[in-house]
Amino acid sequence: MVLGTVFALIGLGLLQLRRVGTGGIPNVTVANYRAVARVDDRPAPDFTASSLAGGGDISLRDFRGEVVVLNFWASWCVPCRQEAPHLQALWERYGDEGVQLLGVDYRDDPAAAKAYEREFGITFPSVEDPAGSLAGLYELLGVPTTFLIDVEGRIVYRFTGRIDGEVLGRAVDEVLGQAAT
Repeated sequence: MVLGTVFALIGLGLLQLRRVGTGGIPNVTVANYRAVARVDDRPAPDFTASSLAGGGDISLRDFRGEVVVLNFWASWCVPCRQEAPHLQALWERYGDEGVQLLGVDYRDDPAAAKAYEREFGITFPSVEDPAGSLAGLYELLGVPTTFLIDVEGRIVYRFTGRIDGEVLGRAVDEVLGQAAT
């Protein structure tokens, strides 16, 4: 009886971790829940990294003066796969309005990452982060994580977890409205 109670409590604890998330247990991640916007008012760390598509490097400073949606993802990340269509739709909706979407492929196999982009019809650029150094600069807790950066290069919002297209769209509209004033 006591042993059964112990196992039930362990099972409930694991279910809670799966809902809330942690980076320390395999297959359980902070990104298993829907992300909300958290204010993160600081300069976006600048970087230059290799384009996943090849053909050279991409620098964050190349997008100064534009609103940037910076999304850390990986092909092996299930919540990343769930949010990929929302990010592509956002890119298609806002690309002509001065919004740049930039992906960061986190600790991934390049062939798997390119297959992921083909599978989801991703047309926005991504850079490679094979060692996780960009993730370290941005103090990631896990993937997916998305940052919304204003035209002055400041992080306005951080979304830790699976992004919702509607929530991100409202945040982009807000930042675009601020840029217009």
